[in-house]
Amino acid sequence: MSKKEIKNTEEVFDSQKKSRDGFLSSIKDDKSFVIKEKHNINANEAFSLTEGKPVSKEILIPVSVFQFKELSALEAICKYLKEELEFNYSKTALMLNRDSRTIWTTYKNAAGKRKERLPLKDSRFFIPINALKNRKLSVLESIISYLKENFNLKYSEIAALLNRDERNVWTAYSRYKKKNA
Repeated sequence: MSKKEIKNTEEVFDSQKKSRDGFLSSIKDDKSFVIKEKHNINANEAFSLTEGKPVSKEILIPVSVFQFKELSALEAICKYLKEELEFNYSKTALMLNRDSRTIWTTYKNAAGKRKERLPLKDSRFFIPINALKNRKLSVLESIISYLKENFNLKYSEIAALLNRDERNVWTAYSRYKKKNA
């Protein structure tokens, strides 16, 4: 190698190092990245910490993920847990008390119906994942009963939150009451 080629190689190396160092320092300035890496927590927990919100070990699903009529309630949950919280199929299945093959199929169906990620809007209401474990109830029945009993919402308010017809909400809640009578 000539001196000129060596000098060019060194210049390229230096410019790559500077751009890499700049990238790393910009990432390290991001509080959520530092917290996530240092404490080995997921992105959702890290974001909550940087925003000053309390972090709960209980997984909460924002009601805003149910806004899309083309997705069933379980499809929306699977898509949210897989894409936003980065859960694998077996962890999601364990959390929802379902078979991992069911979760895989449901996620694939949801991804086929809606290719882009679910836009996360600020949500006033959250559903704890534990409220969805009861296999005697459908996922929609569990969500509606949780919103009705814990937040004392009207059928019309629940219907607006979930982007469902008010009559469907009433029917799901009625089925929930019959199953728990």
